[in-house]
Amino acid sequence: MSTLGSTPVLSTHEASARLQQAVHTKAVHFHAMYSSVLGGIVTDPAFMVLPLDDHMVHRGHAVFDTAMIVKGQLYQLDAHIERLLRSAEMARLQLPYAPEQLRQIIIDTAAASRQRDASVRYWLSAGPGGFGLAPGECVGSSFYVMIFRAQPEPERFYTEGVKVVTSTVPIKPPFFA
Repeated sequence: MSTLGSTPVLSTHEASARLQQAVHTKAVHFHAMYSSVLGGIVTDPAFMVLPLDDHMVHRGHAVFDTAMIVKGQLYQLDAHIERLLRSAEMARLQLPYAPEQLRQIIIDTAAASRQRDASVRYWLSAGPGGFGLAPGECVGSSFYVMIFRAQPEPERFYTEGVKVVTSTVPIKPPFFA
């Protein structure tokens, strides 16, 4: 390890070790992730990461959907994939793979998780390639799949209810929406 001023410059080995040390306790609920950037599935939460230059991260240029694994079965996966594909078309996102391949990747990631009851979230992104505004700088679209176990809401939410707050201030001015 070298330093610039007081900030360490990490080697690849040191960065990998620090990623593993930084895994938080809630990551025990993260069971498998597919990344088209990696070209495969990882089951170590330390490596369930995204490139910062992916336009999903800094531009929000992505779509996602969530399905469920219920008693070992992917619940209505085809309907969820169809919805993802419609969203991708509206967002002008290119598919990194044919729809059948996306489906198989989701199935394979679910299998690698070894979970019988879990959430399955997947994203299509414009992909990595830079920090500009235009998706043309992206080197290709990305696909990510995450299998995780959602934590149930506290019992008091069901017995006492929850407070809802609304705002009249729009999330974005219409020009930027």
